[in-house]
Amino acid sequence: MDLLTRVNALLDEYTEATGKPVLINRFTGSQISGATEGGFRLPTCTQGATNSSHKEAKAVDVYDPDEGLDNWITRAILVKYDLYREHPDYTHGWCHLTTRQPKSGTRTFIP
Repeated sequence: MDLLTRVNALLDEYTEATGKPVLINRFTGSQISGATEGGFRLPTCTQGATNSSHKEAKAVDVYDPDEGLDNWITRAILVKYDLYREHPDYTHGWCHLTTRQPKSGTRTFIP
């Protein structure tokens, strides 16, 4: 719930500030990216890293096909919602947001 509360507030601000909705991914039928496991992943899921923050319900990949969300997010926005994200250069078509602080401590990190 903590992750969703923060991410949903950020997405609400994005839509209000830009006038653009977060699009629905036709594969998931939601704002979650990917064809299968862009949200919570069971511990037995073979997608992603073994210690993935998705498996701890601390990360979500938001569908962002035009990179509008990633281009709008600033360090200040991430601080406001106490979130971190994978660098946009590594997340084409989605925006990875997490509550788990990376080892570097930076708000936008390279996975």
